[in-house]
Amino acid sequence: MNRRALARLLGERIAQAGDERFGIMLVRVQRLQEFRLVHGYDASDAVGEAAHARLREVLRPVDELVQVAENEFIALLPALLNNGHAMLAASRVARAFETPLLFEHHSVMTPVAVGVSIHPEHGVDATTLLRRAEIALRDAKRMSERCALYSPGSERMMVPYEWLHEALRTNRLEAHFEPILDLRRNDVCGYESLARWNNVEIGPIRPDVFIRLAEDTGLIAELTRWSLNATFRHAAHIRAKDTRLRFSVNISPRVFGQRDLVQQITSALSVWDMPADAVTLEVTESALMEDPDASISMLHTLREAGLGIAIDDFGAGYSSLAYLKQFPATELKIDRSFVGDMRHDVRSARVVRAIIDLGHQLDLQVVAEGVEDAETLEVLRALGCDRAQGFHIGRSTPASFLLDRIATV
Repeated sequence: MNRRALARLLGERIAQAGDERFGIMLVRVQRLQEFRLVHGYDASDAVGEAAHARLREVLRPVDELVQVAENEFIALLPALLNNGHAMLAASRVARAFETPLLFEHHSVMTPVAVGVSIHPEHGVDATTLLRRAEIALRDAKRMSERCALYSPGSERMMVPYEWLHEALRTNRLEAHFEPILDLRRNDVCGYESLARWNNVEIGPIRPDVFIRLAEDTGLIAELTRWSLNATFRHAAHIRAKDTRLRFSVNISPRVFGQRDLVQQITSALSVWDMPADAVTLEVTESALMEDPDASISMLHTLREAGLGIAIDDFGAGYSSLAYLKQFPATELKIDRSFVGDMRHDVRSARVVRAIIDLGHQLDLQVVAEGVEDAETLEVLRALGCDRAQGFHIGRSTPASFLLDRIATV
């Protein structure tokens, strides 16, 4: 069914439903293109048919299932009791594809991502409901459950590819440095480098918007090169005043596949005369778990080059201790959600204590993110946390401003 026919069908169901709640479930089958390249179009078509059959098995008889593309399906879920009812269906679909599809002489794993929007809560017309199901599916791709319900306010600013490409080409992005406090010395021991973009036409663009755009369009390699060189250029001048300072740079695992990544980093270090042991590369826990074996291999190579490795947002992802012990990390960074709640939530405080103890047992430095008040800072200090960062310690500052400030000291 093409999009126009789908919109017509959905419009009819909306008219029939009135104020009744029903769901729009968008299901996208992953890895189908990869399978087609190996086995050909006939086999790929067979996968689509097998996926259709499996979906039909787990949906209710009253649910309508429509295939709108080779790897994409829409299920219309009438008579829902509540939003939880819709998510129960979505999670059932996601779990159904955790076992291989079997057909002819093939067995293939085809994980899915599932996004759900609800009528009339999330929209009363076909275009809005479909777009919001697509937004939910986008979020689902980054979640371990592989399914998500649309959340109002989750739309992100749409930025054209050309804008980011031009901003990188003309060096329109800016490096900001956020201070990191050594809790034992009670002194700044380094800075985390953060990319910022202030577009001349629409103003500041959030990092999650342009970083995701870079990852989705292949610009992430260029953004990584810019970030490394911008960080090292400023850091080298700042370290001339204090050689104890270390600098952290966020790295997307999307660049791990580049054959020259290590050479690219070491070359940038050489150009700006930055020692490798003054630099820590930060990679989020959830991103590492997307392909842990490849991540482990690349991180070992980077660690052998003398660079520090920080597992960022630790505690918010779904890694296992079996993998954690294999990551050649030098730091654990506790996710800000636990740090922010620890004063008021006993469980969060216990999680923070457990992460600190775990990190020390593994000979890792532990950094708390999102420290916003003096009381939280003192609790972390009492728990033996090594370092901390957040608004209470200092907001991020344009690296050029920080350099000017240090030069006058």
